[in-house]
Amino acid sequence: MNETDATTLVTELFDRWYTPLVRYALRSTAAHDQAEDLVQDVFMQLYQALRSGKCIEYPKAWTLCVLRRAVSRKLQERYRYEQLEEQEIAQVWPEEVADASAIQALLSLLTRREEEVLLLRLEAMKYREIADHLGISMSSVNTLLARALRKLHEATTQHAIKGSANVHEKKSRHRTS
Repeated sequence: MNETDATTLVTELFDRWYTPLVRYALRSTAAHDQAEDLVQDVFMQLYQALRSGKCIEYPKAWTLCVLRRAVSRKLQERYRYEQLEEQEIAQVWPEEVADASAIQALLSLLTRREEEVLLLRLEAMKYREIADHLGISMSSVNTLLARALRKLHEATTQHAIKGSANVHEKKSRHRTS
């Protein structure tokens, strides 16, 4: 298909089909700007596919199918970013580490940015809110939070191992006495 025909087809389809597609995407994403971005991307993909010579027999169905996949990917991405549950936090803050000085010592293992992200997440802020608050991307929030949790988990695991070793040492001393 030549450029003029592709432009005409996409423009006509856009005029008739844009609003229903945005409504569809909006029901799934619950964010108008995201829904519009997804639909506009779909129309760009349609135009590029037509320009590259791809034969699209049913462009209306094609756009809906591509949009459904894009919405699904967006929802999976959002779900992945919002998966820090209380059980993960409980792994970081075991009962042995309940006093303020122990928590402060653990937090000192983190960079300033990792600590900020962790504390904001502990305040029940969502990844997007943390990203907006700190002026960073959601993927940076995810990376910083994962790094902080890994550091804290390693530190508390080492603490538990040392505590276990001390108990065994005390028991062996008690037996020899």
